Amino acid sequence: MKRLNILAAFELEINKLDDTMNKPVTDDSLHWLNQAVLKFMKERFNGNAPHYTSYEQNEKRTRDLHNLFESYEMSLGEVINHSTYDEYTYYYPQNLMYLLSERALITDNNGEHEYDTSVFECTADSFMYRITNSLTDFHYNYHKARPLRVRTGKENDYSVSLLTDKNYKIKDYHIYYLREP
Repeated sequence: MKRLNILAAFELEINKLDDTMNKPVTDDSLHWLNQAVLKFMKERFNGNAPHYTSYEQNEKRTRDLHNLFESYEMSLGEVINHSTYDEYTYYYPQNLMYLLSERALITDNNGEHEYDTSVFECTADSFMYRITNSLTDFHYNYHKARPLRVRTGKENDYSVSLLTDKNYKIKDYHIYYLREP
C-alpha cells in the first residue's frame, strides 16, 4: 500500500466525522502519516520489532529491512552563492524510500578543521529564520556548525539543497536510507 492510498483512506474516515471545526487539513494528515511510517520503519530497522508473532517472522522482517539498507555518497551538483548563505545542490538516488540518517563533513573556507556533523531539516518557508538568527547552530562557531537541508524538488524531482553560512564549506555528504524493494 502506497502512502497516497493510506492518505486517501485516512481522509475518507476523517470525512465521516460531523465536527468540521476539529478535522485536520490534508497537509497535517500527510505530515503525521509520514511521521508514523518513518517511525515504524526506523523501529523495525533498528531491531526493536515487537514480538507478537513467531521468532522466525521477526527475524525475516528484520533481515528484509537490512537488505534494503543502502549507504550513498552524494555527488555535488552546483554551488549557488547568495548574499547571506551558500547553497549546495545534491540529488538523491531515485530508489530512495526512507531517509534514515545523513552526515555532512564540513571544513572552514581554507579546507582545514574537518568536522563530521548532522544536518538540520528545514522547509522552504522556515529556513530564513535559522539563517538570520545568529544563535542557531547553523552558523560556524569554534569549527562546528550544522548545515540546513531544504528539499527543493517536487514529487518526482530528487534534488535537495544544503545551506551554509559563508564561513564553511561542505566537503562530503553521505546518506543512509532504505531503498525501494
